[in-house]
Amino acid sequence: MKRTSRMLQLSVLGLLGVLSSQAYTAGYKLEFQSASVLADAGEAAVVEDAGTNWYNPAGLVYLPLQVVLSSIDVYAPTKFTGSVNAPSTLNQFGPPISDFASNFTNSGTASSHPNSVLPAMHLSAPLSSNVALGVSVVPAWGFTEDYGESSLLRYNLTRVYTKTLDISPSVAWQLNNQWSFGIGPDFHYFSVESKTHVRTESTLPAVVGTVGDSISRFTADKWGFGGHAGILYRITDATRVGLNYRSKLIMDLEGFSDFGLGQGGFFETSQFRLPVTLPPTTTLSVYHDITPCWALMGTIAYDEWSTIKNYHGRNDIQPPTPTNHSGILPNVTLPQNMSNTFDFSVGTHFKLNDKWMLRGSFKYESTPTTSSFRDVDFPDGNKYGFQIGSRYQANNKIAIDLIYGHVFVKTIHINDVNPVSGAIASGHSSTSIDLLGGQLVWSI
Repeated sequence: MKRTSRMLQLSVLGLLGVLSSQAYTAGYKLEFQSASVLADAGEAAVVEDAGTNWYNPAGLVYLPLQVVLSSIDVYAPTKFTGSVNAPSTLNQFGPPISDFASNFTNSGTASSHPNSVLPAMHLSAPLSSNVALGVSVVPAWGFTEDYGESSLLRYNLTRVYTKTLDISPSVAWQLNNQWSFGIGPDFHYFSVESKTHVRTESTLPAVVGTVGDSISRFTADKWGFGGHAGILYRITDATRVGLNYRSKLIMDLEGFSDFGLGQGGFFETSQFRLPVTLPPTTTLSVYHDITPCWALMGTIAYDEWSTIKNYHGRNDIQPPTPTNHSGILPNVTLPQNMSNTFDFSVGTHFKLNDKWMLRGSFKYESTPTTSSFRDVDFPDGNKYGFQIGSRYQANNKIAIDLIYGHVFVKTIHINDVNPVSGAIASGHSSTSIDLLGGQLVWSI
């Protein structure tokens, strides 16, 4: 009873720590849920700590009562180089107002330097010799960019912030010495906030009635529900194969859309809606101990990004016009046409002694985006990541993991057409990602 009480206290503290964080934003789809897994590969087959609950819950039956607290700092600078053409929205009024419209055309660079600290918590709790429970509270998907109020790209995107949180409880059952299974629901929170400038500056403000840019914003959030299931097969004590599946998540985000004129006037609606789909993922991993000190592992993951055809916002607002007296745009569609992807990783463990273990891995993650529809809010390219890490076993209860990684992202073409401002950004974008993380593993 005393052990259970201590476990519950720690779990609540860990959960509150995650929920109080303001930086859940996950850089694309890299595995930021565990510092130890990020440092190696084979996540669906490596049964090392309670983080197994997220990657393959079938492994929970081999773990003790344990809590894992992880934190990873993600720095992902992005640089856009190209040209932007933003027509004045005053053109839609026709003469004489359109005679004073001032369009924006320029070329150059714009930079975004997002930095996010991503906390996570995992818990494993055996109920019997062949049944175990687990829960993970982690960031899962998302992206963040902030190009600034005066950047070249302000008419396509000033900033976009996402926050994600996935609560993932599981139950695992061991059939025999070789087969185990795990399953559970996912409770997923997703929020997004976006801000964009709109060109309303005129050459004769006193007549037209606005000075400088106007601002278009929206914010929306919602909980969604899905599920996950895993299978673990132990071929021998040294070799195992794991298969894990996480289902598609569909969330109809609800929130606010507002438009602020450059010289006064504010329009707002609470009827903004934005359906967001997160793709299903299937992961197959293999783990093998070459010697008692040296292990090799690898993973193939299949992400069904083709479920995202477009982002379709409803009730996005702007000032009333002669052809739209309400000021509400019933449909704002941003085409995506994403493609399914395969991701690959290989890694190794090497135990120096009873206290220290070294890790290393190489990961390749292909981009689901295509050049014809790639936007400045998600300048994603094919990624090649190198990670190194270590585990220090302080005693039989406490272990500490450290991780550093660098991800090279292929320079990609940008063709961004903002459906609200009408701005067109064309050029290329370069990105890299640096990772630094730590993890505490407590076996109770």
